[in-house]
Amino acid sequence: MTAAVTFAAGCSNNSEGGGSKEPNAGVAANKICDGTLDTSAAAALQRLSGTKQFDELTGTNEAGESNTFSVDRAIKHLHDSYSQRGTCWVYKTGDDSGRPLLEVRFSATRSHPSSSEEEESSTDTVEYPVGVFARTSRYGADLFFRCPTKATTDDAHVGDTDYVKAEMYSATGKMTGGSVSKDRMTVLNSMARAVADAGGCASAAALPMQIPAGKAH
Repeated sequence: MTAAVTFAAGCSNNSEGGGSKEPNAGVAANKICDGTLDTSAAAALQRLSGTKQFDELTGTNEAGESNTFSVDRAIKHLHDSYSQRGTCWVYKTGDDSGRPLLEVRFSATRSHPSSSEEEESSTDTVEYPVGVFARTSRYGADLFFRCPTKATTDDAHVGDTDYVKAEMYSATGKMTGGSVSKDRMTVLNSMARAVADAGGCASAAALPMQIPAGKAH
């Protein structure tokens, strides 16, 4: 693994970073986000968007690195601050609104929520038996999976941790299809599986190939 993080056991248009969306430079769903979407996830993204062509944010971030998503960079920046974390901004080709359809980013974390911490009155929340904790809500999805990592510097934003958090923001008004909750989790899970595999913690993460039924709250 070439990423800088050592593994134990093995928004917007981001104008602050100088990013821009290439006009009409669409790619297929299975090519977006560094090719991290498997067949099921690619189909889910197509249902969510109502299209088959997508763009990513281009340009560079504050660190001078490409805004285009890379699994290796996502792993490298797991312990860094929010603005430095590897993020995939997904746009529908031809959408000039400046708002991404989805944002997905990864970060190291020492803990994870539990079902008991959820408010029972949150009727738009659906939990899934995926990883150590997974849920969708009105504005996106979270997926926590076991993946012990060690920070490579003493001044890292987050120190050594046992888990990785995959988080998704989704533009509520842009989602289509009859399975929005499950489709979003399908996309997030596929990307998380790719990160876990590249980081050498696929076995510990134990993320499924297919998303089981969720439980609404």
